[in-house]
Amino acid sequence: MNIDRYHRQILVKELGKSGQKTISSKHVLIIGGGGLGSNSSEILTRLGVGHIDIVDDDPVDITNIHRTSVFTEEDVGKQKCNVLRDRLQKINSEIKITSIKKRIKKNNILPIIKNVDLILDGTDNMQTRFLINEISIKNNIPWIYAGIYSTVGMIMGILPKKTPCLKCVSQNIPNKSEEIPVMGNLPLTTASIQCSEAIKILLGKQISGLIIYDIWKQNFEKISIKRNPKCSCCDKELFEYL
Repeated sequence: MNIDRYHRQILVKELGKSGQKTISSKHVLIIGGGGLGSNSSEILTRLGVGHIDIVDDDPVDITNIHRTSVFTEEDVGKQKCNVLRDRLQKINSEIKITSIKKRIKKNNILPIIKNVDLILDGTDNMQTRFLINEISIKNNIPWIYAGIYSTVGMIMGILPKKTPCLKCVSQNIPNKSEEIPVMGNLPLTTASIQCSEAIKILLGKQISGLIIYDIWKQNFEKISIKRNPKCSCCDKELFEYL
């Protein structure tokens, strides 16, 4: 690892040289390569996370471009995960970036999450998120939920058996089935917060609970939520999506 490239970051007391070395040894899986996932993957690449897997089976669409700084018009029609791998590897050649062209399902998720230290949510539907939640609980892998709607981003780090899981708080999360309105800068803002929580988890630091940020009203909330002692997922381990 070329420590010089992270010089200014290492000056941050919350990280330091030892923290930088720690995150360089970590393996993060990002599920979804759209507005959220593309931005999170770029941020973690620049931060120096050692190994990043990006899972997505969709091509870049013209509608993706307003939500990310990674894709360009020349990428339309190309596979998102492959574009991200090639572009991010040019940003940081020292780390390992793997593209996985798959749509996450219950019959393929287990080998994909093998050996990862953390899962980041870059998806756009609750069914896949509940699947991630269950595989996380079952295999004791932390993950970070992130969702966006209009001008509001929601982020929550989930530590299996230690913090509330997604099922515990699902009544607080809107489940929209229609096409989601999104302010173009919202995914980047949300991804940045998600990545800050990711670094905390990778370093074993305290995370912030449920975070809600409205970029239009400039309202920022941190909500402390307790685990549901009767949760069907993280307490009873009834895995309906697996």
